[in-house]
Amino acid sequence: MSHAHTITAEEAKGRHPVFAITFGVVFCVFYLFVMNYGWQLFTYYPATNEFVLFNHPPGPGAGAAMKWYGYVATSLIVSTLAGLVASLLPEHMLRRAWWPGLIWVVPIVTSVVLFYMIVYVGD
Repeated sequence: MSHAHTITAEEAKGRHPVFAITFGVVFCVFYLFVMNYGWQLFTYYPATNEFVLFNHPPGPGAGAAMKWYGYVATSLIVSTLAGLVASLLPEHMLRRAWWPGLIWVVPIVTSVVLFYMIVYVGD
């Protein structure tokens, strides 16, 4: 017989902060890699109204590329998966690496790095 444990409403409520903080931290950090290495899920070319998967070259006359949507989509998928995994981890495992203060520290640090990347490194 299976002794599956169902999560109560109180237990589920206690996991929202774990998901939210993990999501935010992973999104900030992973976004830097996505932007730096061109790992966007897709690229949009508004002149031709064309979406191209990943970082493939566009057709003729495509004009300027809008990569930001692809950066966000890629980071969203990865950070959602990380948040879900962290939400499922037992609390004793979370205590080793998870700290709620990360939700403030990581975005500040990654914003400084992002500013440097945009201003000094370029696209």
